[in-house]
Amino acid sequence: MEIVNLPAGESAPPDADCIRVQELENGRFSLNASVLVRCGDVDPAESMSLIGGEPYDSYDDAESAGLAWANEHCPEKLYVSRSAGTKPLPDSTEEDAG
Repeated sequence: MEIVNLPAGESAPPDADCIRVQELENGRFSLNASVLVRCGDVDPAESMSLIGGEPYDSYDDAESAGLAWANEHCPEKLYVSRSAGTKPLPDSTEEDAG
C-alpha cells in the first residue's frame, strides 16, 4: 500500500481511498475512512467506510488505527488527510508556523 501524507488541512481527491483524522475541540481526535475493497471474496467495487466511533487520545493513535483498518481492505494508494486544528500536528515545524 502506497501512503500519501497530505499537508495539514488539504483534502484527498473525492474518489480516492483515504483516512481523515480531525482534532476535536477537547484535544482528542476522530477518525473517518473510506476505501474500495481490493482483496478477499468481495466485489472489487465494494466501498467500505469507517465513520465515528470513540475518539482517540492522540493523533498517532487515530492515524495508526486508520492505517490498520485500511490495510485490511488492500488499497493500492491511501491518502492520509489531517485537520488543521488548534494544536500543531506531528509534521508541523516552526518554519511552517511563521
